[in-house]
Amino acid sequence: MFDEQVNTLATIIQNEDLKKYAGNAFWNLVSTVISKNPVTGVRSIKDVEQLVFHIPTAIFWNKMERFLNGTYKNLNEQVKMASRFNNDNAKYTKFVKKQVYIIDKLDDDRKVDYFALLTRCMLLQELDIALYFKLAHIINQCTSFELEYIRSTDIDRKQENNAMISSLYQYGLIEQEADEKGTYYIFSGYAKALKGDCLNYGDENNYGVIKTYKDVKPLDIAEPIVRDKIVQMFK
Repeated sequence: MFDEQVNTLATIIQNEDLKKYAGNAFWNLVSTVISKNPVTGVRSIKDVEQLVFHIPTAIFWNKMERFLNGTYKNLNEQVKMASRFNNDNAKYTKFVKKQVYIIDKLDDDRKVDYFALLTRCMLLQELDIALYFKLAHIINQCTSFELEYIRSTDIDRKQENNAMISSLYQYGLIEQEADEKGTYYIFSGYAKALKGDCLNYGDENNYGVIKTYKDVKPLDIAEPIVRDKIVQMFK
């Protein structure tokens, strides 16, 4: 049943203008997906609400509406999204299924908005799909307060250690550096990708889009000293 509904949703996103599902008319989309029949699907909002009686299901569809309205502005953008898969319907449906799993896990409206921004970036800037899902995982992993901190903090700011910094450090979004004045903390390549491709995408700061894993500056990972190097140190 779930796979059939995902297939129906993927078909609608690929071929129809989602703007007609804005507002109350969005329940037409819900009824079509649930019934898998656009002709005999329930058209009464009251009837659809009776179908979607389970609270987690209703919450999911509210998030889906927010995501779709924040992602697609017109039919051409939907066509552009589908064209990235070279008419490979199976691959496209698998992609949409991953999106559905992510949306279902998002626990805050602002996170849904961020995921929509990330999807628009992927749609319009040809962001690599592997990096797209990596950044989506980070959105889901962080709290909304942590995401707001990253969004509102200058990208090259040198920061002192505190609870927020140590938390982001655990996610690989902060790295440690030092100079003659001491130790400080800066955003990692993943945090900068998150800002440019999602949190600050389209705003006046214009941090720039990072499109692939190759564009992400790797973390400076400490490596153990091998025996030969230890011997050299004491010569």
